[in-house]
Amino acid sequence: MRYSQKSRTQYANRKTLLLIVAFVLTATSIALFQFLNQSDDSATNDSPSSVTNQPSTVETQNQPSSLQGKYLLTGTIVPARGVEQYARDATGAIDYQQPFSQLHTFAPESYDAWVTDLECPITDANLTFRQQVDTLVFNCRPGFIDPITEYFEIINLANNHSSDQGREAFIETQERLDEAGAQIFGHYDPAEKNDACEVIALPVRLQLPDGSEQSARLPTAFCAWHYFTRGPAPGELAVMDEYADVMPVFAFTHAGAEYASEAQPPEVALTHTIIDRGAEFVINNNPHWVQNTEVYKDKLIVYSTGNFIFDQLDKETNRAANLDVEISVDYNDNVAKWLELGASCLNRNDNCLAQAKDAGLTKIELNYQFDVVASLNGYQEITRKADDATQQAIESRMNWQQTLKELGQVN
Repeated sequence: MRYSQKSRTQYANRKTLLLIVAFVLTATSIALFQFLNQSDDSATNDSPSSVTNQPSTVETQNQPSSLQGKYLLTGTIVPARGVEQYARDATGAIDYQQPFSQLHTFAPESYDAWVTDLECPITDANLTFRQQVDTLVFNCRPGFIDPITEYFEIINLANNHSSDQGREAFIETQERLDEAGAQIFGHYDPAEKNDACEVIALPVRLQLPDGSEQSARLPTAFCAWHYFTRGPAPGELAVMDEYADVMPVFAFTHAGAEYASEAQPPEVALTHTIIDRGAEFVINNNPHWVQNTEVYKDKLIVYSTGNFIFDQLDKETNRAANLDVEISVDYNDNVAKWLELGASCLNRNDNCLAQAKDAGLTKIELNYQFDVVASLNGYQEITRKADDATQQAIESRMNWQQTLKELGQVN
């Protein structure tokens, strides 16, 4: 077939057009294929980083909901004199566990820590029962350290008998308790400001969403002063101010007339001043008898807890009011930062307060619940949880139900 020039030109034009269309379609297909592959690769490569950069669902689910703690604050313990004598067997050997053998009646496993007031130096001095009775100089033998620290992690030494054998024996007592792992605070001389307040790494429990608990340590200031023989000198109570500005302060005093059933004006004024300076509560001791309680500025004051382990003889000295304290607070970033610091606050005279200040930590506002657990003790009596009648008598002496009403714990 023969074509005209016009036909040949039209054919050439159509052929060129088809080639252009084919080229465009091919290029478009290649570009689309590359784009899809890149999108797939991008999705594959970006997935891990996108998951990593998002908050972990597991971490969020495991974040604690709250912090809680439960503590027993007991009366005076003196495992010396008659307590030691009663712990001896027929051969004269001392059973160091005997004075503590009924403490299981208080269910110690239900508490995170016990706190006590130890009123005797711990030395190797060989003071007999008769010598201690006649001179009123106490000595607690080192063999008692293990059972003491088995139950009492936190020990107050601000009292009138921790000085019975002088300054060197007191320092020896501090060092022995340090070595045993106890956390101690207080001094027989309230002018010793380095010992008046101590940051205690308070054992606490974190409540997890799955119902389990995690142990932690919350830095908390414990401050104590001995004012049995005199009142506060200028500046002595002020030592707690810098602690109270930063963290909760649990305050303890050793003051007041012995063998009295009610607090006298000097102790009332003393404890009010300490509350005014920012303490969360105040526990006084020294009278050997249980005394009344008070709510001052919405804070609890216990004027005398009595004896917990002692060898005295009459009914009043043979019972004690031990304070059951529960703390709680919602968990948040500030609480978490305090807990990070907790492990570094276990040693006496450490720099925990300075660390908290340098880190700019904010004071935690704890919630408190209080209760009383009565106990019985005395000469040739092993300390144990009291019967219901003694519990009721103790609560009556303490005007406890009225105090709980004023604290808002009961209607």
